[in-house]
Amino acid sequence: MKKLSGLLIILLVVVFAGCQKSAPTNLSETNAHVVDGGDPQVDGLGIVISIDNTHEIVAPINLPTEFQQKGINAPVAIKIVNTGKMARLNFGTNSRVVYLVSIRKL
Repeated sequence: MKKLSGLLIILLVVVFAGCQKSAPTNLSETNAHVVDGGDPQVDGLGIVISIDNTHEIVAPINLPTEFQQKGINAPVAIKIVNTGKMARLNFGTNSRVVYLVSIRKL
């Protein structure tokens, strides 16, 4: 019985050690603006991120509450990961849904 419990503990340690998550190291930081695109209930975009160099509008799924303010237009530096999903914004505009790895004010 002691052999079986010892083997089980070793097996659990090996399994959980292999499941550690780490942040991707190949992400580059991009300058952007967190903007209030208007109330989505009246054909607005909601709070979105406009990437400065491409002017692409992306929809973040984990935007911190400090950036969720009415009328916001804040310059930020972000690291994002594409989720593979698209969101339909106002007037049929499609936007990538992204996960924010990091965000900081400029």
